[in-house]
Amino acid sequence: MSETSYTREGGRTLTQALVDAVAEAEGVAPTELPSLYGSLDLDALTALLTNSGEAGDDELLLALRMGRWNVFVSSDGRIRVCDATDETPSLEPIFDDGTS
Repeated sequence: MSETSYTREGGRTLTQALVDAVAEAEGVAPTELPSLYGSLDLDALTALLTNSGEAGDDELLLALRMGRWNVFVSSDGRIRVCDATDETPSLEPIFDDGTS
């Protein structure tokens, strides 16, 4: 499992944070991951997450499957990568710190 977060002002993009989180979970350098551009519309993902909340929407949580990883991305900038081959209780919260 890997957890990270990003901010628009933090110096790295959502795409970079997402790739870094998956690479950390995989135990490899980000450059060793297969390209995401053929399987995921990163521009649409970024637009969706960075524009949510601006109109007073509730927090948005997206779930993606990338290889053997379940990736959860929250509009508040949190990213969590979990091994999809490990069984987890269906009621376990994605972000369990009580803020989502």
